[in-house]
Amino acid sequence: MSDASRSTSRRALGWLAIGALAGIALAAASLVRAPESTVPALAPGVVALVNGQSIEREALARFAAVLARERGRLELDPAEERRILDRLIDEELLLQRGLALGIERREPSARRAIVSAVVDGITSDDAREPDRAALETFYRENASRWTRPGDVLVEMARVPKDAPEADARAAEVVRRARIGESLDVIGAELGAPIEPPLPPGRISPDALRDRVGDVVVQALLALLPGETSEPVRAFDGLWVVRLLARDPDVQPPLEAVYEPVRQAWLEREHEERLTRELALLRERATIEIAPSR
Repeated sequence: MSDASRSTSRRALGWLAIGALAGIALAAASLVRAPESTVPALAPGVVALVNGQSIEREALARFAAVLARERGRLELDPAEERRILDRLIDEELLLQRGLALGIERREPSARRAIVSAVVDGITSDDAREPDRAALETFYRENASRWTRPGDVLVEMARVPKDAPEADARAAEVVRRARIGESLDVIGAELGAPIEPPLPPGRISPDALRDRVGDVVVQALLALLPGETSEPVRAFDGLWVVRLLARDPDVQPPLEAVYEPVRQAWLEREHEERLTRELALLRERATIEIAPSR
């Protein structure tokens, strides 16, 4: 195949994938239609039929309203609406052509678009908002997800990755720290300054994470007060940390984390709806699996 032919084929495949994404979303939401004035035989609410597949007036109106808002207008003129309808018809034709060719099975992007549209339809149909009581119950049952670790009092030393014998230096930092020497003193001798310097006193793990990175904070939170870590390899060097003290964990009130809790509740509802639907589909399907070797 020539380069031009391969390029044309790739463009066609791309259009089919786009058509699958838009067309299946339209089909899943029952969106497809054409003006009754031009085709009076069509059912009420249908603006077009494409090989028997309807394009609904509601879909045309919805797309037109979105485009009008993007252009800062209340509505589009008839010629613009007709162009939108022509695009919906083109998408439906591309979708039908792709399905006839079996592209939804062979082309990963088209397959993902179709599966994604079906999943969206399953999880969004009749979706309900949680009331206050449901969120309170969900929050109590999953309180640990939003519990924040208390503030910490720490000492730290950093040996740059490119320092001579960096691993040996870090091991020496640990040895001397565990016999009682201050990490501030050892770090000044064997390591490099921590920039910016840590503030005096306690600091929240979140604020500390912004300064030294997540991997270092995770190692710190695994310690008991008084313990010193092994060298922690991070992007900017080898860290040795000592936990001097840690405040009790903080359980925020629901109001402080209301939106994350609501999103987590909705995600759980979506997952449960999808699980139930998949169970029904499996019950109705004939599935054969080859025996394992």
